[in-house]
Amino acid sequence: MEGVYHVWFSTKARKQALDGEVVEHAKRLLADAARRTGIRLLEVEVAVDHVHLLVPLTGDQTLSSVMHQLKGATARAIFLKHPDLKVVLGHHAFWQKGDGSRQVEPQQLPGTGHYIRTQASRPLRGNQRFESR
Repeated sequence: MEGVYHVWFSTKARKQALDGEVVEHAKRLLADAARRTGIRLLEVEVAVDHVHLLVPLTGDQTLSSVMHQLKGATARAIFLKHPDLKVVLGHHAFWQKGDGSRQVEPQQLPGTGHYIRTQASRPLRGNQRFESR
């Protein structure tokens, strides 16, 4: 399943838990988890209640396995450093189940990269749907 994918996923119940130092911590954790597991991230942006990634898949990588690795590693590490977030979220899961994704054609990469990089300046939308994998 090769190709480049724009992926987005949210915090549990879309709670605004990604603010302050948690934002930079989440970005670092995503980059570290990707590096450890051989996943490439072309773009990473974190908003207060969701994350956008631009991920190229190679070889035997599947989007499902890549997302499982990234979300699992980051959720655990975020809760270890910020245990109070379990109370904020009212749950023991940091990320909402599932994600949204679309394959990005080569000519769409610059525009999609710009869209991801500018997430912080966009107003929040509350009605995005996330599909379970």
